[in-house]
Amino acid sequence: MSNGYGFGGEEIKQESSWRYPLGIFMATLVLCAIFLYYYVGPSVEDFSGNTPSPAITEEPIRVEIGGIVFSPAANYTVYPRARRGGARDEVVLYALWPTMNGYTPAQRKEFIDNDPDTRRIDITISKRSSVFTESQRFERLYLPETIDQRGVRTPYQLTKFNFKDQRSNVPTNGYADTELFVGTDKDEDLAALFCFKELEEISSPECWREFEYGDTIEVSYRFKRPYLPEWRSLDAAVQDFVRKLDQSTLAEE
Repeated sequence: MSNGYGFGGEEIKQESSWRYPLGIFMATLVLCAIFLYYYVGPSVEDFSGNTPSPAITEEPIRVEIGGIVFSPAANYTVYPRARRGGARDEVVLYALWPTMNGYTPAQRKEFIDNDPDTRRIDITISKRSSVFTESQRFERLYLPETIDQRGVRTPYQLTKFNFKDQRSNVPTNGYADTELFVGTDKDEDLAALFCFKELEEISSPECWREFEYGDTIEVSYRFKRPYLPEWRSLDAAVQDFVRKLDQSTLAEE
């Protein structure tokens, strides 16, 4: 910028010719950066670890839940948040039935997608939150809500119970669109499994069980309904999987 004096002695300021083009260039650069970050940059979900990103490494993760240390391999996780070690309220792991192996690139579809026949088992190890045992929940919470408390035997060592229909003038019991299957697991403990009914509006029905692991831990797992006939072997595999992750159990062995 240069100065001069015009008619009447007034000072005349001359702006540099490059100032405005430079300002336009900088503004364009900032807008491009914002555009790129919006479309290809990490989102809030990425920062919080909620975007699916399976790991291929088998490096163990040390997490403490309810006073018990578990060490799952990283390739049993799909979300980055599950790979954060230390004291946790829960950890969510994924394994493929029947091998119970972790993630590999060749099996990405089964780990990421939610197909009705995917072999993925979703396993959650968490602090115990219920004061009732699984058997007590069945007797006190589930059974009173069924239509026929005798149930119906199935070909795969389970008794099936149907719940009362939900009516508009009656508060929901929380079991709409589900069926209850009850049997005994490998330790002859009662096992209560819920399954979504095979309905057109439920595109990928699941089954699940929640059981106690010691005094401070509960384990829940989910699998697709087509594998319900194999539930006893699947249940035993999940229990064995969790036991092998428990470092206190390994120390005793």
